[in-house]
Amino acid sequence: MKPRNRKSWEETALILAETIANCRSQDPYVQVGACAVLQDNSVSLGYNGPPPKIEIDWSDRDGRLSRVIHAEVNALRSVGPGQCKFLAVTLLPCRSCMAFIASKGIKRIVFREVYERDKLAFALAKEFGIELVQIPRKRPAKKTRR
Repeated sequence: MKPRNRKSWEETALILAETIANCRSQDPYVQVGACAVLQDNSVSLGYNGPPPKIEIDWSDRDGRLSRVIHAEVNALRSVGPGQCKFLAVTLLPCRSCMAFIASKGIKRIVFREVYERDKLAFALAKEFGIELVQIPRKRPAKKTRR
């Protein structure tokens, strides 16, 4: 019997990031998930949400931004410098998250979508020596009628 094909670690981590975002983020506007893949292939997950025991007025679209902890920060909270092989994020990290990621010594980020509100992240990634790899979501193959 032939073994089944497995997804790459990058694709697996992106699926985990998407799942944690969809299952746990309360943000009605943008759900973001992150998956830190450590050197031993264990993972640490994070999603965008409020600090513990803090309620956010989600109806205040702009006001929520200063209160939400980003998915990348939550995923990397207990990860030490040099422990992370790469970070998978559903949305390209913003400028402040990019600096935080660099402080953890992470040199590779895979992501699904570009965060249109913060293009500085590309320049910071280059400056910090972080490789950015966009892996778009694969569209299901169209079924053909017979």
